[in-house]
Formats: sequence, structure tokens, C-alpha cells
Amino acid sequence: MTPSDGPLSMENLARELRYVRDRLDITDCINRYCRGVDRLDVELLKSAYHPDAMDDRGAFVGHPSEYIEWLLPILKDAAGTSHNVSNISCEIQGDIAHAESYVITCVWSKDGKSVVMGGARYIDRLERRHGVWALSHREAPMDFTFRAQTQQLPPGALGGTRARDDRSYKRPLELSPDAQRRWEEKQSKQA
Repeated sequence: MTPSDGPLSMENLARELRYVRDRLDITDCINRYCRGVDRLDVELLKSAYHPDAMDDRGAFVGHPSEYIEWLLPILKDAAGTSHNVSNISCEIQGDIAHAESYVITCVWSKDGKSVVMGGARYIDRLERRHGVWALSHREAPMDFTFRAQTQQLPPGALGGTRARDDRSYKRPLELSPDAQRRWEEKQSKQA
């Protein structure tokens, strides 16, 4: 289904709204997968899949629970990962969608001296079940990989964690106690 170019009517407006909502929910699902991997959040990662889904990575094929069991040791052997998704194309037909997303992955070594970068695509079949879009089939062909040396982070750069204590989970997001202290020191020097 594609948005209507027809005259504005409640029916066309409802169809367009449904399409936009579905696109947003599908994009959220794809991003939920990436965030689950990058934060090592198994529950978030699982939520991107229907339980009976299949995932084909070439080196692995199986259901989400098996995929996660296969993936976690690989992720834990790295110091961190970053998945950057772009160019999401999507065809929606009722409760079934087919999407292709480009992804750049970064996996940095435990010693922090190098990073492996790769380009891949997620070729997905998603289904809306009980009002929730999730993956029912994923294939992830790799397009390229390379290794690069890393550099030191700038002094004072904020760091993240690969767990639920990462600041991205903080609600409401406010200055950390350390940042609040630094802000107050800065303000007192300016006064």
C-alpha cells in the first residue's frame, strides 16, 4: 500500500495516516533491534522479532532465541558495537511488509585499538500481529568489511555503557550529578 494522491477525504486521510503509522512502527522495530544489540538488551532485541521468526545471517540460520544465543558471545567478545541504519524502503500490504535497510556496523575490539566496520543490508519481512509490527523473516547480506585503528577519545568525552544503566535509558533525562556539579562550577566562575 502506498499513500493516496487522491482528493482529500476522510477515507484517503485515514489510509494515509495508517500508512504513516505503519512506516513509523516498522522503522521503530528496525531501530529497536539495533539498540537491543548495541546496549546488550536481550529483552529489547527479542521484542523486534515474532517468536516464530527466522533470521538468516549466512553463518547462522534459526529462530530469534537461537540467534540471540549465537550472537551474545560474539557481542560480549567486543568492547562495543554501533549500528547505523539508513535508506529504509518499505512496501506495505495490509499486515505484511517487506523492507530493505542499509546498515553500517562498527565493532570495536576488547583492547580498544581497532574497529571493524561493515556495510550490510537488512532484508526483512515484517508482520503486524495483534497490532504490533515485528520481524518474521530477516536476511542480512554483507556488502563489505574493513578494520581500522582507533584513536583516543577526546578528554572529557561522555562514554556509554552496554547495559540498562546507559544514559539513554534515563527518564527523565537530566544532567548527571557530575555534569550538574561541573555546570555549577562554571556558573560560579562566571559570576
